[in-house]
Amino acid sequence: MNIFEKFCPVCNNKNELEAIVCRHCGAALEDSFAEPGTKTTDIQSLLPEGSRDWSMHEAAVPDRGIAVYVEGAYHPAYLDSKEEIVIGRKAGTTSDVSIDLSASDGFRLGLSRRHAVIRRKEQGYELLDLGSVNGTWLNDERLVPHKSYPLASGSSLRLGRMRLFVLYRPRAETK
Repeated sequence: MNIFEKFCPVCNNKNELEAIVCRHCGAALEDSFAEPGTKTTDIQSLLPEGSRDWSMHEAAVPDRGIAVYVEGAYHPAYLDSKEEIVIGRKAGTTSDVSIDLSASDGFRLGLSRRHAVIRRKEQGYELLDLGSVNGTWLNDERLVPHKSYPLASGSSLRLGRMRLFVLYRPRAETK
């Protein structure tokens, strides 16, 4: 018997076989450190106390570009000013991923190879989920794949079960 899908232990809806987060309710489908039926929105209760502090010093905000922090890290995973930043896990030497989060346990936390993209806009940035299996959340709101959302400085992101934080200085308006 071949298994082609997983059923959520919380809402009993079908999910893709590779999914680790229910696309309907956000519950963990496979997680060795979570209690059965734990929703991923409760993941902060499973993290060490020190990693819950997302406050950053003003000097951490770059003059130009954007800083992307992985939760619990004090140094940015990415700091640059490219027009388009692809977040994911590198697969071989031909990957176009700008932020490779493989070393931050990206695979185990449900990060797709090409999970999401951050694009520079006239007055800031926008975020786009690239059709990831385990979903993207912006400030705890699930994103519709392939739809752009404004990304404010100070926003929290969740890619699968990986939490990120973005900081940038808004551009001065030009007339």
